[in-house]
Amino acid sequence: MDRNTSPKSPLSKEQILEAVNSTDIELYPEEELGRFKELYAKQNGFSAENIEVANGSDEWLQKIIMTLGKNGVMSLSPDFVMYQTYSNQVGYRYYSVPAREDYSFDYELAVNEIKAKKPSVFFISNPHNPTGVLLPSHFIKELADAMKSVGGYLVIDEAYGEFALERPIPEGDHIIIVRTMSKVYGLAGLRIGIAIATGKTYEAITRINHPYPLNGLTLNLGSALLSDQKRLNEWFEYQKDLQKSLADAFETVRRHIKIKPTHTNFVFIYGDKARDLYEYLYQNGYRGRVYDDANLKNAARFSIVHEKEYPKLKELITKWGESHD
Repeated sequence: MDRNTSPKSPLSKEQILEAVNSTDIELYPEEELGRFKELYAKQNGFSAENIEVANGSDEWLQKIIMTLGKNGVMSLSPDFVMYQTYSNQVGYRYYSVPAREDYSFDYELAVNEIKAKKPSVFFISNPHNPTGVLLPSHFIKELADAMKSVGGYLVIDEAYGEFALERPIPEGDHIIIVRTMSKVYGLAGLRIGIAIATGKTYEAITRINHPYPLNGLTLNLGSALLSDQKRLNEWFEYQKDLQKSLADAFETVRRHIKIKPTHTNFVFIYGDKARDLYEYLYQNGYRGRVYDDANLKNAARFSIVHEKEYPKLKELITKWGESHD
């Protein structure tokens, strides 16, 4: 329960075999790349000409920092740890805006920090990782405006975006959206990362891209999933049902722990007893994720599991709660 991935594949063995048989491994995947972009654009309401792919969304985060981050990178704290890791790799200054004790954020402080530090890039995951909350649209707009005012870029990391309700996204050449096929789509092993940008920003982040950033088989497998809208809708519903079952299991012990409302495929808990629950579940075969960071010492995160696991998981959590009454 520490990986934030799907418990099973969205593609049948027959679909996978068909994709393998239809892949011309002796050719460069030019047609496959174009087809995937068109299908993804249609599914998500973007223009294919503004989309590019890479080997996982992590590669996009790294490339964005390499191409645009020379005057510093900023994000919230906590947020996805790789923002800082990739900044450190290239020796760029990294700033963070700390959360309150309850893992909420001071929006005014974040905007003021942008204006004071003037970073080149501000990364924000929305829905937020690791808390799972959907940050308000007005805050994302305020960040976008603040980054534009200092000549920088706002990168909205929507790795879990499909789990959340529809929401407005700021537009402009200073906005970059990063997405992945690893979460709700269930294709983590294929490493399909997507970036959406416009104008000179698109040119900047793609100028160090490979001519064929993903192989033909990966693209054909991704296209196979995107090509069947009925099956894809059913798959999304399945993922969201797993999310609801996970949240329901932890709701039984809300009297002992604090739980953030989730818009992702994981649940974030915190408080004095959160680590105790983590240890209890770990000892009983369910390993979540805990953190070394001082500001996350009393927190834990648990990802979705296969549907057959939820009765046992809920029983264990309920039993733990009763033992602490």
